[in-house]
Amino acid sequence: MALERRTVLAVLTGVLTAGCSAPSGDGEPPTQPGEAPQCDPADVSRPPVATGTNIQGRAYPQKPETLTTDSILLYLDDFETAFAWNRVLQTAETVTSVGVNNLEGFWPDETGDGYLASSGIRVSYSTADGDRSEREYVANYFVSPGPVYRYESSNEPVTPETDAEETLLVQCGADS
Repeated sequence: MALERRTVLAVLTGVLTAGCSAPSGDGEPPTQPGEAPQCDPADVSRPPVATGTNIQGRAYPQKPETLTTDSILLYLDDFETAFAWNRVLQTAETVTSVGVNNLEGFWPDETGDGYLASSGIRVSYSTADGDRSEREYVANYFVSPGPVYRYESSNEPVTPETDAEETLLVQCGADS
């Protein structure tokens, strides 16, 4: 009986710790349970704050040091406004006006290792040629103490999958 118990414990220990002691495919040690995921600011992908345009670009807000439902709600509203605003200034020429409307508000749900939040966004802009454009989408975020991920969908909120090609790492820590 003691031998069977030891065998079962050894097998369970091996199964539960598999993948925790060897480096991952990129040579970096894997994230340990309870540890924040690593984040390289060089991997951040978001429209730069526009300069030298008719309209001033928007600076990205700092992520709150303490993550709460209220702090994330305000942070994501400001962050998505800056993201959408700067994207318009980056992709359209001779922009004369930009409007970004958060249609539902970001209402974060705590997941244990961070927060998930989504909201419908309407972006409109006009150009010097008199052209006007409007676009709606859903901005989906995962906010953790380390990285912040963004995924854009067309109709329904979705969970940003950190390893999906369409998911963008948009911020590391509080300062980037």
